[in-house]
Formats: sequence, C-alpha cells, structure tokens
Amino acid sequence: MRANGRQRRTECGIPWRPLALVGLGTAAGLAVYRRRRASPRWRLLEQQGASDGDGRGAQRRAVVLGAGFGGLTCAIELAHRFADDPRTEVLLVDRHNYHLFTPLLYHAATGLVEPSHITYPVRAIARRHGFLFRESAVQALDLERRQVQTDDGPIAYDALVVALGSQTNFFGLSSVAQHALRLKEVPDAVAIRNRIIDAFERAELEPDPERRRALLTFLVVGAGATGVELVGAIHGYIFSALLDEYPGVRPQEIRIVLAEAAPEILRGLDRELAAHALREFSARGVEVRTSTPVRRVTPEGAELGDGEWLPCATVIWTAGIEPVGLVRGLPGEHARDGRVRVERDLSLPGHPEVYVIGDAAHCQLAPDAPALPPNAPVAMEEGRHAARNIWRRWQGQATLPFHYQSKGELISLGRHQAIADVYGVKLQGLPAWLVWRAYYLSRLVGFKNRLAVALDWSFAYFWRRDTARLEPQPLATAGSVPHEAACTAHE
Repeated sequence: MRANGRQRRTECGIPWRPLALVGLGTAAGLAVYRRRRASPRWRLLEQQGASDGDGRGAQRRAVVLGAGFGGLTCAIELAHRFADDPRTEVLLVDRHNYHLFTPLLYHAATGLVEPSHITYPVRAIARRHGFLFRESAVQALDLERRQVQTDDGPIAYDALVVALGSQTNFFGLSSVAQHALRLKEVPDAVAIRNRIIDAFERAELEPDPERRRALLTFLVVGAGATGVELVGAIHGYIFSALLDEYPGVRPQEIRIVLAEAAPEILRGLDRELAAHALREFSARGVEVRTSTPVRRVTPEGAELGDGEWLPCATVIWTAGIEPVGLVRGLPGEHARDGRVRVERDLSLPGHPEVYVIGDAAHCQLAPDAPALPPNAPVAMEEGRHAARNIWRRWQGQATLPFHYQSKGELISLGRHQAIADVYGVKLQGLPAWLVWRAYYLSRLVGFKNRLAVALDWSFAYFWRRDTARLEPQPLATAGSVPHEAACTAHE
C-alpha cells in the first residue's frame, strides 16, 4: 500500500516533501517576522524609518561611530540590551554602507576571493538586530554640545562610542606615502592585485634584464601579521597562478622581499612559531631581512636603512597603523602612536558618556601592563563592554572595568601552511592552516558571504586563481571615517 501510494503521488507530479519543507520554512519565517513586529523596537524603527539627525524619535540616543569590528559589535549589543525599550535609539554611523572583513583583505589582493565577498551591507545587519544606520562621513566631534558633525548635518547623542579605527602610519616618510601601496580598504586590495598583474604583463615585453628584474621584485615592508600573511599570499599567487599564465617569465626571475625594521619578525608571537615562519619562507626563496628599515620609496625602487638601493616596481607598506585625525583631537592624554588613553571602563577621561574602543583606544589593564594590541578580538570585546557599561549607566548602576583574555593567534603562511597559538596550544603546518580557514570562514558575516568565500577557496585550490585585472576603485578621501582596522589573522 505504501509503495502504491508513493507511486500515485509521483505520478501526479506533485513534489509533496519539498513543498512541505517550503511550507514549514515559510511558517517559521512568518512567526519570527510577527514576533519581531510585535516588539517595541521594531515599531520604533517603522515609525522613524531612518535617523533624522537632530530630530529625536526617542528620548535618548546612543551613537556608535564606525562599522568595523568594534563598532558593529557595540551597536548589536546595544540593540539587544535595549530591544524592549522604545525610549532608546541606537544609531550606527559610517561613511561606507558595508562592513569589511579586513582579515581576508589580502586574499582579495591575491586572487583568492572576490572583493565583494568580504563585504556585507550594514543596513541588513541593522534591520536584523534592531538598530539604525546612517551613511555619513564624520567631520568633527563637539563633546560639550554632545553632537557629532557629519557631512549630512549634526547628530545629537546621549552616549557616544568612538570606533573610528585607524589609518596607515608612514612615520613621516612622504615618499613612502606617495609611492608605496597600502592594505586598508577594498580599493587598496584591488590596486595591489592590479600592480602585481601589470608587473607580469610588462615583464613579458621588457627586453632589458635589469628592468625585468625590477618589475618582478616585490617588496613588503613590515613583518607583523599583516605583512607575513601578505608575503605568503603573494608567493602563492605568483607560483601557483601567474607563472602559468605568463610563460615568458621564469621562476628564477621572481624576487620577494620582506623587510622589517625590528630585529625579529612577528613580535609578540611565540618565538618557536616565528622561527617556523622563517624556515618556511626560506624554503620558498622569500628573502626576510630584519633590522632593515625603508627610508625612501620612488617608482623605481626603495632605499633601505643601510643605504642599499633595491630596484623594485612594487612596494607594499604594512609597517604600522595610527589613529585617524579625529581621535588625535580628542581631549586627554595620548600615547606615542596617537591613541587616546581611556579609563578602565573604556570611557574618555572627563567625559563618562563617551567611550573609545578599538584602534582608537590605548587601553592598559594595569599601570605596568602593555597596552592591548589594536586587533579585531580586542575591538569586539571592547565593543561589547562599552555597550554593557552604557546600559548599566542608564540603569543607574556603576560601570565595570574592562578585562580581556587573549584567545591566541592565527597566521596563515600560504600553501597549506600556517602557525597558530590557540589557548596555549601551538600548531604548525597543515593542522594550523585548517584551523585558520575554518575559524575565519565561521567569522564571516552572512551565510551568502561564507558560501561565496568557501567556493572561491575551492576554485582556487582545485582549478586556478583569478588573474584578471580589476577596474580600479576610487580611494577613500582624507578625513572620512575608516573601518575599524583589524590586524590580519587576528580575529
């Protein structure tokens, strides 16, 4: 009887099981939709539509500046804590309407992922979690009047979270700022990718051996996590993809140099893991030069600290970051790198309603302790803590000091190689590489982005990387709000 019944349903041509699954999914989605529409915050968002600057749709407003890791985490936490409080408005402000997953930015620069696959629309996140978003560039902060000045007008606030991130630090070297590439935004990744491809295009047609050598020399300055990962990715891009596409270029003509001003690479990381990275790069022919600062960069090459001239057409600067100008203008004491020193509860001294987090904050957990590093995990934990303290303050409770326990480090070396220190467990080689990939895939925002990046990685592994030159994108304008910086492979 069952077989006959199944046969009859099949003969009728009606796919009962898929239809039943679709029906169940639709019913579940409608139930969630109705529950969200019944919440006070959903009704508030429907009434307001979008933030209207100084016009108040609520009795109090918490404003978060910067949609990077710290700012986005803070806005989500605030929205959840005030989910049933229609008096409170949570507003996130950023000059971009997307969140950039910076730990995979160098993958976009080396053909492993498409740039659009590591960005996610902030408005979709805001709608899902119940906060407002405004795409504006921050121009000034008026702490006395409690206003944020933007290119779209002023925004009043009752609590402010400054998560404006950082910018590349060129240490006053104007020639470096003018001629070196950087890796902070999507246009930077596109520019690096195009420069590498252009170098191969020109090298194939260049008859002068010295000029060919310069075109095929790639210098990365700064041997922190970002520089190390970028060097590994460039090596993989060249030797697993570009050399096959450009038969006129010989492998022995390729020269990849990693220069570091300090006497060691990956400072702050376990020395055994750093030594493994050195051995891996040496086996691939990558030149790692420590105690070698770069003094000057021109279109023809770079001058090193000892006066040596290195002919090269591609110089990528990953040697440091610094806060944006708005953070340097905040009152109070600042560290040598420009970050503002914050109280233990992450508030700005003298302004308990203002919190500074992420790359903008110089946070010490003890007077004699080093400042927390400017990376994504720290920024995210600071974002949650700032939101928690705003909530406590508005509940009439005392704020709490910030505590942070590092979970470890994950750094990819390319070619199925990585180093990892996870809760004190040290991994090298393929196991660390698998942990690295699994972790970062899980941290991407949105199922669509996770699937897209997983497919990008699979195509690059089983087929080939993308070697097409992309159309250049306009670079960020000075003075606008950058994303929260995340040292690559630190989230």
